[in-house]
Amino acid sequence: MHLVCIMFKKFSFYFLIILLVSWFGHSFAANFDAKLRDIRGEINRDNLNKAINLLKKTEIENELQQDKINILFGDIYLKINKPQKAEEFYEKSFFASNKEIEALSLIGLAEVRLRQGKLKDAIKYSEQSIFINSDKIRPKIIIAIAKTRIGEGEEAIKILNDLYQSQKTAEIALAISDYYTSFDDAKQAIGILEDYLQRSPNNIKI
Repeated sequence: MHLVCIMFKKFSFYFLIILLVSWFGHSFAANFDAKLRDIRGEINRDNLNKAINLLKKTEIENELQQDKINILFGDIYLKINKPQKAEEFYEKSFFASNKEIEALSLIGLAEVRLRQGKLKDAIKYSEQSIFINSDKIRPKIIIAIAKTRIGEGEEAIKILNDLYQSQKTAEIALAISDYYTSFDDAKQAIGILEDYLQRSPNNIKI
């Protein structure tokens, strides 16, 4: 009986240690992701110097976190119109075991190819990203933009309109407006933006 009590106490002690390690690991990961959301916000607001400084101060504990950092650096270089440098960071995370990271790296590479005028590659990478995660909006917009540029305008506007009917976001409204602008149809372009502003009158980008 005494031996059983000792064994039970040892088991309880080790179990407590495992729980504590698990809790601290989960807490650190949650804190890390919260920091990345803040950094993403700075990138979206074009506060790139602040975003870079925050990234440099962010502690990295595993490969997954490094992949997430790489994606953000790639996005920053796209923002400053350095697609070749952005590509280097996206490729670092291209073979990630995490599907979300893989999808984001493919979107980044699609953006790079779009900037470089390699439209078929942009479509290919976008389609691969959609295959992994069909909920992403950006690769569908990239496909529409690329198809517009290669002369498949009707298919492109169908993609954009379908997106707009399901998710009336500023990004999609801007993409549709850009589509009409590319065909010198300013009336339609303005109409899309005015329609969006009726629902969200304070959107600065629109």
